[in-house]
This record gives sequence, C-alpha cells and structure tokens, in this order.
Amino acid sequence: MYNFIYQGIMKRFLTIALAALFAGNMMALENVPKTGFTWQAFAGFNVTNMVNIGQVAGNGSYDSKVGANFGVRTDYVLPNAYGIYLSAGVDWTQKGARKTFANKDKNIVQAHYLEIPIHVGYRYNISKKVGVYGDVGPYFSIGVTGKDRYKPFDDKDPNTHTMTFGKKDYPEWNQETNSFVNHKIRAIQRFDCGIGFRVGVEYNKQYSINFGWDWGFTDAWLDDFRMAYANNEYNGKGIENVRLGELKNHSFTLTLGYRF
Repeated sequence: MYNFIYQGIMKRFLTIALAALFAGNMMALENVPKTGFTWQAFAGFNVTNMVNIGQVAGNGSYDSKVGANFGVRTDYVLPNAYGIYLSAGVDWTQKGARKTFANKDKNIVQAHYLEIPIHVGYRYNISKKVGVYGDVGPYFSIGVTGKDRYKPFDDKDPNTHTMTFGKKDYPEWNQETNSFVNHKIRAIQRFDCGIGFRVGVEYNKQYSINFGWDWGFTDAWLDDFRMAYANNEYNGKGIENVRLGELKNHSFTLTLGYRF
C-alpha cells in the first residue's frame, strides 16, 4: 500500500519537474539574445589614479581624480552561441591623478586618451525586459592631450606646464656647471595598454547602466624624464641608481548607455 502511494507521489513529482524544466527551457530559448550587430552610445565618468607617481620624491601615493568618459561600442552576438558576443569600440577617457601636499600645495595631472577596447562577453536575458551582461579583454589607447598642473597654496596663479604628452621645461641638474638648466623634455609616453572588465544591466534592450575597471600594463614614464628626475631629487645626497617606480593607469568607470 505504502509502495503504491510512494510510487504515485514520485510519478507526479517527476511529471511536475519535467514540465517545469521544459517550460524553463522554452522561456530561456525565447529570451536568448538575437544574433547580429548592435550599437551602444554611452557617457559617464571615471575615477582614476596613476599608481606610483610620487614614489621617488617621498610624497607617497597620489589620490584619485574624477574625469569624463564617453564613446560608442558595437556588439556582435555570435550565432548559436546562446549569448556570447564580441565587442569593440572607441572611447574618449580622461585619466590622471591628484595630490594635496602637507604644505597644501596641489598637483593635478590630467591625461586625455582615445581608447579602443576589444572584449569578449556573455549576455543573459532574465526576461523580455531585463538583461545582464559582462565582458573582458584588452584595451589600447593613445594619449591625445592633457596638462600637468602645479598650484602653490600661497599663489593664486597655478603653474600649468605644457601638454602632458608634449615636451615641457624641466630643470635638469648639470654637473659641469653645478647648476640647474632648463631643458625641453617629455615625461609621459602616449601609448598605453592593459586589460578591462565591464558588467552591465539593460532594460528594454536599450537603456543600460555599466560598471567597468581598466588596469594598465604600460609603464608611462619615459626614460629621459626618469633619469633627470632621479638625478635632480637625489643630487648631492650620496644616493645613486635611483629610479622612478613604474607609472600605470588604473580607472573605475560608471556610464549610462543607449543601444540602437
């Protein structure tokens, strides 16, 4: 008797489970992203830093600064891949760092890049209205413009150097004349590359909010400036073979997007 009841319950349970599984599969297939290209425009802001920028001078780490980020991307959902897509785009992104010293002087480094991310990702449609996605891959960027701005606390007029990626006057120590001599020198190279991550939530297949993180691999300091800076900082102090630490871009990004 008990076996009969038990078998009946199990049969009903299996029937319900199979029906639920079938319905879930049908819903999942119905919400699979469509194959093909889509375009997304986005705009937002970065929270960026340039790691190790103040290492040699004994000033400690610099602080993060906020900048703008906007651009376009195209996503291609692969056929029969159930949500796997390729993504590429062009971004205009403002990176850099800032520091307020103990004497209340300020240094703000602004670096504007044209950036190309090339990612692979996965999209999952929770329902007909809501989808989530994430992608990862390398980025390559070229520095376009920027400024290295130093503002003394007791001076109303900040000392703004020439473009970050261009040559600027830098007082370099001359051992022959035993004095500082101004030279035109470039400090930061234009090329940067690294790896980027992005996750997003999209509503109605159009409106999205995106969170991203870029981790730079390239040492941005140029060797000429690295040598001149170390010589100036430690000249006459009995310290030799000192080098600036590697300078790398890190940034967190929050953007709003529109897909069309």
